[in-house]
Order: sequence, then structure tokens, then C-alpha cells
Amino acid sequence: MLPYNLHSHTFRCGHATGEDEEFVLAAIKAGFKELGFSDHVFLPGVSQPGIRGEAFELEGYIDSVLALREKYKDQIKIYLGFECEWYGPAFEGYYKSLLEKRGFDFLIMGQHCFLERNHLSWYFSLGPELGPKRYANDLIDGMQSGLFTYVAHPDIYVAWCGEWNKRAYDIAHRIAFTSKLTGIPLEINCGYRESIETIARADCLTYPSNYFWDIVGEYGCPVVIGVDAHNPLDYEKTQYAFYEGFAKKHRLNLLLENPLLKKK
Repeated sequence: MLPYNLHSHTFRCGHATGEDEEFVLAAIKAGFKELGFSDHVFLPGVSQPGIRGEAFELEGYIDSVLALREKYKDQIKIYLGFECEWYGPAFEGYYKSLLEKRGFDFLIMGQHCFLERNHLSWYFSLGPELGPKRYANDLIDGMQSGLFTYVAHPDIYVAWCGEWNKRAYDIAHRIAFTSKLTGIPLEINCGYRESIETIARADCLTYPSNYFWDIVGEYGCPVVIGVDAHNPLDYEKTQYAFYEGFAKKHRLNLLLENPLLKKK
């Protein structure tokens, strides 16, 4: 099992359960030496109940994570982060301020929504042709911004295609090429931990997608594993051996060291 996990949410996003301290204790019990909190980013002027916390919750989030960092400093290293969508320049200044002025250690990029005319919409709502195309363009633009430590579930778009087709194939190559070019790792996401048998099928469209990661393996891109914990029990439920075997099966360049350490 890797000694670090940078993908862990909190109750503030509205679709995770458990107190912050419970996540820390569960990560310690599971054997992790480093834990990154990366709840869905709270955006000023944006309210998405059930998707992300409200902007006023930022101070409480920061205070909680920093207090836990101090309390458990002899047992686990704790990092403060967010999982963010890239919306071009719209929130770029805000993201930079989190990193430069608010003490955030990292941001990971996890594209779910796009911004258009001050409204957030889901990529899949655009349909199997435009949705994946828009996703890929935004993702690659964000990877080139230099703000993100890694890309969460880069293969989420495969399910929106409805099948593994030329569009899905071409996007996988574009993402893998950009990862190789920029050095930004791609994440094998453990969010579907209850569906190991489904994921193991060669034709599975749920992430992690065998089709997608076969292509990533050809490029030798840096790769991480993210628990994507939404409940403290997820640290216990995740079948780490399966995901490590998945990385080996697809000949992936799995980073044994926390990518944050290379940025220091």
C-alpha cells in the first residue's frame, strides 16, 4: 500500500459523512503516513448544496485541518487541500490566493462541471459528443496552468461517451500526452470500491477504465492512487491490493513517494 493519500473529503461537501477527526483516525488505522484533505472547493459567489460547501465554511475547514495536523503530528502528516474544477481564468486568482496566502498545501483537479455565462453545468449534460470534448479541453488547459498537484479520476469522461469509441480513444491519448509533457500525475480513483468485479471487466466504462489506463501505460505518465474517501470507513473498505495490481497490469508508473514532496 502506498504511504500517502491526498484525496479525502469532509461532510461540508454535502455528500460525505463523518467528522474530520474520524477520517484522520481511520487513515492512521489503515497504515497511511500522510493524509491530504481535499474537499470539493468552496467557491465565492457560488452555491451548490450537496456538491460543495458554501464559501463561509472556508475558515472552519482551514482551522479544523490545521488543528488536526498539530494534534496528530507524531502519528501522521496532514496536508490542507481542495479538489477543484478548472474554469479558465474565472477562479484562477482565488486558487492562487489559497496556495499563496491561505496556507493550502495543494490543489488537485477533478473536473465535474464547466462554467458558462456564470452558470455551472455538468459535462455529461452536453451529451456523448460535446461533453467529453469539452471535458478534455478544460482538463488539458488546467493541467497546463501549473496550479494542480495531480488530476483526479481523469477517465471519468469514458462513461459519458457511452462506449469505448474513437472519441474516447483520442481523448485518452491527449490526456496521457499532456501528463507526460507537464509531469502532472494522473489518479487511479478508488471511488467505485464497491464494484471491484465490474471494474475488473475489460469492457468496463466506469473509472478506472481498463481502456484508458492501457493507453496511459504506453506513455509512462506518473500515476497516483486516490482513495477518494467520503466516509471514514472507506479507508477500511478500499481493496488496496486490487488497485496496486491494476497499476501493475497496465504497466503504470506508480509514484511510491507523495508527489507533494517533489514540489518542495
